[in-house]
Amino acid sequence: MNNIFSALKDLKTMLIMGIFMIIISPNNAGAQTYKLNFGLSVAQDTATIPKSKVAVKMPERKKKQKPNTILKEISNGEWLISKGWELIAANQLKSTGEDISNLNFKSNSWLNATVPGTVLTTLVDQGVYPDPYFGLNNLAIPDSLARMDWWYRTTFKVTQQQAQMKDSWLIFKGINYQAEIFLNGKKLGKIKGAFTKGEFNVKGLLKEGDKNVIAVHILPVNNPGIPHEESPLAGTGPNGGVLALDGPTFISSEGWDWVPGIRDRNIGIWQDVSIKFVDELTIKSTQVITDLNLPDTTQAKLIVRAEVFNASKNVKQGILKGEIGNVSFTKNIQVEPGKSLTVSFTPEEYKQLVFNNPRLWWPNGYGKQEFYHLNLTVSVANGATSDHQEVRFGIREFSYDMTIDMPNASAQRIDHNPITDLAGGKPLFDNINRREVIEGVWVPRLRANIPTERIKKIETDAVSPYLVVKVNGVPIFCKGGNWGMDDGMKRSSRKNLEPYFKLHNDAGFNMIRNWTGESTQASFYELADEYGMLVWNDFWISTEGYNLYPQDNELFMRNAEDVIKKFRNHPSIVIWCARNEGPPQEVIENGLANFIAKEDGTRLYQPNSRNLNLRPSGPWHYLSDPTVYYSKIAKGFSTELGTPAVPTATSIRKMMSPEDTWPIGDVWYYHDLHDGQKGYRNAIDSLYGVPTDLDDFCKKAQLINYESHRAMFEAWNSKQWNSTTGLLLWMTHPAWPSTVWQVYSWDYETFGAYFGAKKGCEPIHIQMNLDDKKVVVANTSLRKIVKATASLVMYDLEGNEKYRKQQVLDITANQLTNCFPSDIPSMKEGVYIVRLLLKDGRGNLVSENDYWHNTTKEQNYNDLNRLAEVTLGSTIKWDTQNNGKVLITNPSAITAVAVKLNAVDLTTNQIILPAYFSEGYFNLLPGERKEVNLTIPDGILNDKIKIAPDGYNVVRTEFLTKQTFAKEK
Repeated sequence: MNNIFSALKDLKTMLIMGIFMIIISPNNAGAQTYKLNFGLSVAQDTATIPKSKVAVKMPERKKKQKPNTILKEISNGEWLISKGWELIAANQLKSTGEDISNLNFKSNSWLNATVPGTVLTTLVDQGVYPDPYFGLNNLAIPDSLARMDWWYRTTFKVTQQQAQMKDSWLIFKGINYQAEIFLNGKKLGKIKGAFTKGEFNVKGLLKEGDKNVIAVHILPVNNPGIPHEESPLAGTGPNGGVLALDGPTFISSEGWDWVPGIRDRNIGIWQDVSIKFVDELTIKSTQVITDLNLPDTTQAKLIVRAEVFNASKNVKQGILKGEIGNVSFTKNIQVEPGKSLTVSFTPEEYKQLVFNNPRLWWPNGYGKQEFYHLNLTVSVANGATSDHQEVRFGIREFSYDMTIDMPNASAQRIDHNPITDLAGGKPLFDNINRREVIEGVWVPRLRANIPTERIKKIETDAVSPYLVVKVNGVPIFCKGGNWGMDDGMKRSSRKNLEPYFKLHNDAGFNMIRNWTGESTQASFYELADEYGMLVWNDFWISTEGYNLYPQDNELFMRNAEDVIKKFRNHPSIVIWCARNEGPPQEVIENGLANFIAKEDGTRLYQPNSRNLNLRPSGPWHYLSDPTVYYSKIAKGFSTELGTPAVPTATSIRKMMSPEDTWPIGDVWYYHDLHDGQKGYRNAIDSLYGVPTDLDDFCKKAQLINYESHRAMFEAWNSKQWNSTTGLLLWMTHPAWPSTVWQVYSWDYETFGAYFGAKKGCEPIHIQMNLDDKKVVVANTSLRKIVKATASLVMYDLEGNEKYRKQQVLDITANQLTNCFPSDIPSMKEGVYIVRLLLKDGRGNLVSENDYWHNTTKEQNYNDLNRLAEVTLGSTIKWDTQNNGKVLITNPSAITAVAVKLNAVDLTTNQIILPAYFSEGYFNLLPGERKEVNLTIPDGILNDKIKIAPDGYNVVRTEFLTKQTFAKEK
């Protein structure tokens, strides 16, 4: 406990400084209503701790397995040190790192460790503690884990050839929070900060033919804080606390309103460990810059830069060679001892670096994600390869339309192309002396030393002063959401993360915001590249005037610089953003702006996730009147807009015991259904009737989820390029089993929020604006349609057509097309379906969109509760082993409402997750049929699958109420 008490003692001065910062801050709209958040100083009253109706079931401790380390080659000369790791709490030892890294040290009492992973990952995997994601199990895990030191240990052998290499590097891709590294009885050094790598030259320390021993001493964060436990009596509590002082780290692991306090604060070896064998010349970092002559994209000029380090005590001669497909280029180099040399290959010097008709990388919905591969080798004078690096990159170019103040022109609209504008390696914009141009929206100033003739001015347009992101010269209507953290226990392998990215891709999203940089690892960016997700990449500071600043600016910058250099070749990263909801302190602002201009030079540096060329954040609660999204909220570019989203009853049953599922109580609160969601629950009661049980509540919630998530995107669509440029939901992705701010469940199940957002994000989407009732087509793709037919058809609940209107028109690419006023006539009182259809010139269906319309003064949909249950038919025709078409039929005389499909494994009788359906929560009129595409994961036999439809009035398969198994990660 000494850490937290000393931190709180030191924070008196910081509190005064923090309040002073609030007073003098020139951009703190709304911040004056806050006081700085230190979190809890003492544990909350035990009477307010949430309580379950069942006792926590402790797991059975797993039997220790004999460690068996495997060296797996991941590239030429670099080997992953996997398996064979062990873990123990430091308070169980009296040994030093030198002792522990000795081969004779006995580790019989240690646990088998999960690496990469956190301390808590290992303790859960080994049965020391229960799964913290289920029920209130997290409360059974001591918070002291975050205040303890821990030791990791492993052994490995090297071959004679490896041992004979002149240099060997032990590489840690990421630890949290601090670590001391030992090898074979010798201390190598320290690593600090969750997002920097540690590289140690182990030349002369490796033993050939015998085991080598690595020992890693993990030290916890300095300010772990005391988590607030959500409950009806305790409320939501603060978002984070003193842990923010320790940024760069996972600041949300102290507990936020969407995730509880993670008991170890994610400390541990959370990324891969490898060993690399080289011949004294090492390639430290590489950058590939792709420069298009925009707006022409038929030619790309490539610049390749590499940093080569000489670890020896002598001058080294060598050859640096690059290959991109059948294009190669070389340069003779000389590197001074103990120094790094930056080597550049430019198209002026190497004509082969001019690529004609390049294959371009595009964000999702605008084109393919094409890749090139750079193979870079450095050879020593005798011709032997010393080091090798492979870089995957995409040919694409970012530019940004934005508004700035210039010396001779206020609120000037510009086309900012970093490759051109940052050619001198100096930042352009003064973000500190920004100016408010409309309420809540600020613009930066051009720095005094920047010649105005360098700036490409454009005429003020319909979206000024808001940001427009352009890729390859094309404006991208940005759609997507925030990831608060990929996983509460940092289970961040590619296998675990890929389904989430596919779900984003299938939903029509094209951007993910990496909120406060909590998902910063290679797998995240690689998948973003492959699935066409632009990444808005934050660093590790949260809300201005509320969350605390990191204490160690130098540490923060070291971690930030490492992240930028490590990931700058990923084509998906479109923005580096210093801070969530507020500008950073001046030292970080200047440090990041200068470093990004010099070491990246291809992307926008954005200091603040709101206000600066952006609209303010929020709101985050349910709006009972969705037209407010259109009239008051839909403006510009928003990085956070949200509403609650309770998942299906199936998912709820996986996250808590049956006794806790109904009525809603403490366990729901702990899984984030807190007081701020009362409007959401009231809407369920008023619109669809007071729920009678869990299944009734969740099925009604899905209609709320669908309508609200579709409404947010459709509000932005209604003003496409006419004051709106992008919308990111708060949130799309859950870090644990949650009941708020998500479009799918942590277990990959898609529900109403997902399909509502997916509907609103269709590349070519027909919609009825809820404010003015106009029918429009929002096209966020490069496809145009000639002689399309837009139709509006109105049906009663019996499926009888009551009204029809249609028009033939052309749909312009990447623009909004007005169709016609809906002009719905007066009807007999009741609830109706208004169906919009868009077909291309050949009659193929492009978009279909249903709305509920109530002609009575009582604006509810209780009439749906009088519909009889419907039994639907389903058949599957498989195109390939994993892809099929599901034909759903409604043979009855009753409309089937909000139909959701589930794929079921006949072997286990469990829902298959992930399973990717092209549509969900659709309506089927009497006698209607619909074809839905389905993709299932590899390894599942398609002849062992059945479809189990669900819906508002669909007869359910019994097993849908019995899914209680926890997701295996």
